[in-house]
Amino acid sequence: MAVHFKMFPILANLSTSKLTDQEIDWFEGITPQHLIDQEGFPAQDQEAIAVVVNDAQSKKDHVLADDDRVELLVNIAGG
Repeated sequence: MAVHFKMFPILANLSTSKLTDQEIDWFEGITPQHLIDQEGFPAQDQEAIAVVVNDAQSKKDHVLADDDRVELLVNIAGG
């Protein structure tokens, strides 16, 4: 049982694992926020991270299911 986890290369370079693509052991109650915290992103950087679960934008506190696909992207705002 696993969660498929991807990060943009720029995020991977700033992360603990330095991996753009990995499998994370699934457990009941796991959320994208858990993955963000596990990768060591400081709170100030977390504001710039967007979460996509199974190809749909999601919240960081979304409870994941076994075999979900999670992507962390850089949230870019413009004007």
